[in-house]
Amino acid sequence: MKYWVNVISKEHALVGVKGRFIQGKLANLQLLRKEDLTFSYSAGTLFRAGQILQAFTAVARVVDDIPQQVEASARVQMWRRMATPLTCEEAPIEPLIGQLDFIGDKANWGLSLGRGMFAINQEDAHRIAAAMHADITG
Repeated sequence: MKYWVNVISKEHALVGVKGRFIQGKLANLQLLRKEDLTFSYSAGTLFRAGQILQAFTAVARVVDDIPQQVEASARVQMWRRMATPLTCEEAPIEPLIGQLDFIGDKANWGLSLGRGMFAINQEDAHRIAAAMHADITG
């Protein structure tokens, strides 16, 4: 099992929780394997709009084997992985910055989150899960 951070808006994270999926670029979703855990990090409430948030907003466990393409509208095709959302609370990143290994430059920590989806180590996953009051052991 691997652990991932998926950088998406809170709005998109919550749509995924409700629909029981993780949405993103095909190349990123192909990295995921069944049983992997994803933490949604949301810089803001809406995609390219809304309010600044800078928090982890959702946790989900991948339950399928391959990405699926869905039609969002007549012109928009989306890629998804089916996932089981875990019970959690939103957790601001600021108190965690000094503890997270994936953030190399603590002064410019936002640069570490400029990637769409990336793997993190088990220790960081447990730190984030603890801050979110999420049980990721099951």
